[in-house]
Amino acid sequence: MIRCKIRAALLAAAALAGAAIPLGAQLDTSKPIPIKAAKSKKVRFQGEVMNANSVQITVRSRENERVIQTFTYAPKVQEQMQKILDRGGYQYGDRVEIQHEAGSEVALRIRGKPSKPL
Repeated sequence: MIRCKIRAALLAAAALAGAAIPLGAQLDTSKPIPIKAAKSKKVRFQGEVMNANSVQITVRSRENERVIQTFTYAPKVQEQMQKILDRGGYQYGDRVEIQHEAGSEVALRIRGKPSKPL
């Protein structure tokens, strides 16, 4: 008999607790939550050209000759590189400065004067 009263009291408490929390009233999924994108830091890599073609450029660092990076081109830079390649392109040893996002290997800007082809 005591067990029946305890069970009844527990069931009543659970029913009251369940009724006190409206599940759908607190969640509004009709509006998107705005999230601010973190601005990525742009980094410059100064070096000498080892190889350049219409798809990528390989550059060795001026400070440390053991550091070599290969960059692909952003669409804007790819148009610029195609024009440079049509005129002879970068040659081995040409000095360039490549601007890219930190942690990325996509060149956003390339500065440097291509030498005259042989």
